[in-house]
Amino acid sequence: MIIHRGRGGLIALIAFLCLLAAEAFTRIHFHDDSYYQQHPWPKLLACLAAAALVWWLSPRTEKALVAPHFDRSFLVSHSQESPIPETEPSAFKLTLFRDYDSLFFIPVKYWPLLLCALGVVLYFIPDSKLP
Repeated sequence: MIIHRGRGGLIALIAFLCLLAAEAFTRIHFHDDSYYQQHPWPKLLACLAAAALVWWLSPRTEKALVAPHFDRSFLVSHSQESPIPETEPSAFKLTLFRDYDSLFFIPVKYWPLLLCALGVVLYFIPDSKLP
């Protein structure tokens, strides 16, 4: 049973689909059914692609540069009348996950780093050493 909160189960689905796509690509491109199992780089690239997808679909919180009780109006040097420009969300940014989503009790914001680490582990540890 996968323990998840909210849409956290989609992280496992994204990782699985990326690994499956990497295996299908290597079978089609190299015409060898065992290439994926013999070489570690397709697993590394699949984990990096999954990490990029999870990062792209994760929520981004704007970190305040100044304390919330701090008045920012004096930071504008040329005039007190000009407003401080607000950042607009990008049209290319799709947010699927929410701040409270998690997989295995790990929040979604940490999963891109964990997927990258998993890719590095799969790259450097040969399949014969894995259980």
